[in-house]
Amino acid sequence: MSTPELLLLGANNPEVAAQARAMMAAGTARIRGFLDNDASKQGRDFHGFTVLGGTADLGRLGSAQVVNVITRDTRTRHSTTLELLRAGARLGQFIHPEVLVDDVELGAGSYLQRAAILQAGVRLGSNVSVSAGAFINHETWLGDSVFVAPGANLCGLVRVGTGVFIGASAVILPRLQLGAWSTIGAGAVVTRDVPAGAIVVGNPARVIGYLELPEETLDDS
Repeated sequence: MSTPELLLLGANNPEVAAQARAMMAAGTARIRGFLDNDASKQGRDFHGFTVLGGTADLGRLGSAQVVNVITRDTRTRHSTTLELLRAGARLGQFIHPEVLVDDVELGAGSYLQRAAILQAGVRLGSNVSVSAGAFINHETWLGDSVFVAPGANLCGLVRVGTGVFIGASAVILPRLQLGAWSTIGAGAVVTRDVPAGAIVVGNPARVIGYLELPEETLDDS
C-alpha cells in the first residue's frame, strides 16, 4: 500500500507541524503542505512546511488527501470540513504514529494527537479530533465533528452525538449519552445524560444554557 500524501487545513498550531514530521519519519504519511484561508499566510513557511493556498486552491493542488486540523470549536471545524468536501476533497487520516488504533473503527478525517488513548471497540465518526492525553475508553462511540480536548476521560460505553465539544480534563461517566452539539466545560464531571445543544459545567455537571443546533451534516456536502 502506498504512503498517503496529505494536505493539512489550518496553519495555526506548531504541534501539528511536529506531528507531521513524526508521521513522515515513521513513514505513515507524506505531508505536502498546509492550507489556510487566511491570505496573509499563503505562500509562507509554517514551521518547515509551505502554506500552499486555501480551500479554493484544492483543484490545482492535485490528488492529495486533506485533514482538517482546526480545533478552535466544533462548529468552525464542521463548517470548514463542509467547505473541503464541497470543493471535492477526499478526507485522509492524521494520526500520530505512537497512537494505537487496533480494534478501533476510524471515520474519515481523524486527527489523533500523541498520547491519545483509544481502547477496543471505540468507533469514531468523520472529522473527529482527539487531543493529547485524552482517554476514549472501551466501546465509546463518537459522532461526526466531535472534539475531545487534552486530558478528557470518556469512561466507557459513552455515546457522543455530532459536533460535541468536550473540554480539557472533563470526565464523562460510563454509559452516558451526550446530545448533538452539546458543550462540556473544562473539568466538568458528567454524571447524567446531556441534552442536545446544552452547555454543562461543574462537578457534578449542570446545564447553564443552550446553543442553536446547526442543520447541515457532512452528508450534505
